[in-house]
Amino acid sequence: MIPFMTQASPRSGLALIALFKLVKGVILLLVGAGLLRLVDPEIATFLVPAVDLLHLHGHSRLVHALLLKVGVFSSQTLFLMAYASLLYSVFLLIEGCGLWLEASWAGYMAVISTSVFLPVEFYDVLKQISVMHVTMLLLNVAIAGYLLRQLGEQTFR
Repeated sequence: MIPFMTQASPRSGLALIALFKLVKGVILLLVGAGLLRLVDPEIATFLVPAVDLLHLHGHSRLVHALLLKVGVFSSQTLFLMAYASLLYSVFLLIEGCGLWLEASWAGYMAVISTSVFLPVEFYDVLKQISVMHVTMLLLNVAIAGYLLRQLGEQTFR
């Protein structure tokens, strides 16, 4: 039997969290690009290949439902939402890459960024108990706790 398959190594946990952060970063990058496309189609032309690759066209039901919701916002609000999404996506991509490389700064960054949203998620659970709210709260508590333990054990480089 292969030794690394019998026991979860700290590396596998960090890699899983890193992938989670990277996927969130890519999703927010695409959301930001989509919002920029709504403001001015010429702004986001450099991201068209990525949007096409993921089949995020206006005729999809998901995109159509989102367009109905964001249609009430002004261009300035959409631009600010796009800017925030793109900025946060860069933050998540840096954090994910740092975790992948096992950098201690990324561990601290991830603990802080994950912990900042815990009060909001706890409030959401108190306001409306749902499987999604409880799952997100527990997932983020588990991530923050795991990273704190890894930082304490000096698992990072």
